[in-house]
Amino acid sequence: AAGVILSKAESPSDKVRAYFILIKALCAQNRLDEALNIGIKVLTQLGKQPPSEFSDVPAIYANFNKTASIFKDTTDFFLNFKIMEDSDALIAMNFLGELLLPTYFLNQDIGLWLVDHMLQLSFVHGVNKDSVCALAGFSTMLFGLGDLEGSKNVGLMALRLQDELDTQESLPRVCFVVYSGMLSRTEPLKEVSEKFLHAYKVGMQTGDIQIALFNARLYCAMSFCSGGGLDELGRDIQIFEKQMIEYKQELNLKISFPLKHAVLTLMTCSDNPSHESNELFKESKNLLQGTLLKKRSYASNYRFYCICIAYIFCDYDFAREMIELRWILEENLCKLYDSFGAGHFYDCLSSVALARKTNEDKWKKYALDYFEMTKSFALNCQHRVLLLETEIDILMGNTDNAIMKYNKAINAAAEYGFIHEQAIANERAGDFCLSKGDVRASYYYGEAYILYFQWGARGKAAHLKKKHSLEVNES
Repeated sequence: AAGVILSKAESPSDKVRAYFILIKALCAQNRLDEALNIGIKVLTQLGKQPPSEFSDVPAIYANFNKTASIFKDTTDFFLNFKIMEDSDALIAMNFLGELLLPTYFLNQDIGLWLVDHMLQLSFVHGVNKDSVCALAGFSTMLFGLGDLEGSKNVGLMALRLQDELDTQESLPRVCFVVYSGMLSRTEPLKEVSEKFLHAYKVGMQTGDIQIALFNARLYCAMSFCSGGGLDELGRDIQIFEKQMIEYKQELNLKISFPLKHAVLTLMTCSDNPSHESNELFKESKNLLQGTLLKKRSYASNYRFYCICIAYIFCDYDFAREMIELRWILEENLCKLYDSFGAGHFYDCLSSVALARKTNEDKWKKYALDYFEMTKSFALNCQHRVLLLETEIDILMGNTDNAIMKYNKAINAAAEYGFIHEQAIANERAGDFCLSKGDVRASYYYGEAYILYFQWGARGKAAHLKKKHSLEVNES
């Protein structure tokens, strides 16, 4: 369709709209490189050529930081701005906004320039729905760069401007970006999950199918990370997957792959899941061989599910490979896929396990580093901090009151409703008791089995039963 429009386009604005349609289609088809390359060419034609064709990274960051200083300590900067009316500015904003998606996955330096340039246009010409998206993008970039307070302020500013403009069209994009960043750390995860679901429904109603299904995917990811039942989650994934196929949303399908197979592994796999027949781990070979490293944000997402499953099934060798992969992915990447704070948590747990297994000091250091990261993102899931504190204390030789500490973590996980991490805490308590010859080991393993089973992770429950020869009632 875009090719037909391009051939008949008479004015520059018509051509830009045609390229807009083409880029949107290419993104949906997971042809992100093509979309981004076309977008850069069009930006040049519009006179919006970036500094030294995006190679001047220090200049991009300097301008970004200058804009960030404007927003310091405020959440209402844009609320009294006029509405954008300049037609050229409106076209440019719409086009720049559509390019944010491919830059998120391919080149976040370009993403920094895009959101900053969109905000500069808003300073000069006023605000519109794309200004809200730019603020949301700016918030998530600040989050990735470690400016947590700035990220929170700008995220709240985006939500306030969204309410002020009262436009449903931008809501799915704003929700997708803002609540996958800092605000998912400060608001109850169950409430954030419902926001993603609402944004999905609005996106489907307004025709923003791709972003609607991004929100659907985040809704499922949030459910997984916060202990939602796997049976219901599996059904939701199937429903959304059918829509992704129907609407030819290949990018969403690809990104959803690791979550789908992580759920299937937990539900059905009772042996070591890194076996060659497991779809999740078969695809991970592409990560380790570097074929996906160009798409670092996608690879980071995939890596999380691999390390999560590897840790839960006690495959610490594969967990080590995934942590080492993270070090490669973090180079020149503003925002990693941290799965609503769960990424640091599982990296820390895996580092503790590797420190015990290898007795190498480097893993103790990594455990402490990831522990600090987890603490900074655990405002609404303190049970993670309690469990990690206990694990690290034991690692460092402080075993006093270990069982009492495990019980505190178990009770806190139950209070927050994170049944899967309640199960993990019970399993680790069982491991500790077993190492000390404490007969309470069977109790904690039994509790872990029941909780895994209730979560829907029947494969993991069977794995635990086989590993420790448990006698449990499976009814």
